[in-house]
Amino acid sequence: MSTPQVPPDTVAAGQTGHVQAHNEISDALSWLVSQATALPVMHWGKASLTGGSVAVALAAVSTGSVVLVSRMTPSGTLGHLSVPAVTPGTGFTIASSSSGDASLVGYLVLG
Repeated sequence: MSTPQVPPDTVAAGQTGHVQAHNEISDALSWLVSQATALPVMHWGKASLTGGSVAVALAAVSTGSVVLVSRMTPSGTLGHLSVPAVTPGTGFTIASSSSGDASLVGYLVLG
């Protein structure tokens, strides 16, 4: 994506600094857009543990996906969170080391 530069002959006397700043901002924004396309696809959401685990349906998950989990609202007997199973094209499981864990958990899936 290319941002057009302001031609120098359209600049009012004494305004060259503004045009240069505009062009530099345009260049920086173009660079940011090009970098954003290099980011992995991300999916996120929340799920409630029941009996210490929850199955999250997400067709976009693949073998290379990274699943990050974090407890949002503690409830029940807390345990350590993990993602013991990822099934490509289907989803993943979030589990607690405590079967009494009923916490609300947030997840972020990269890739």
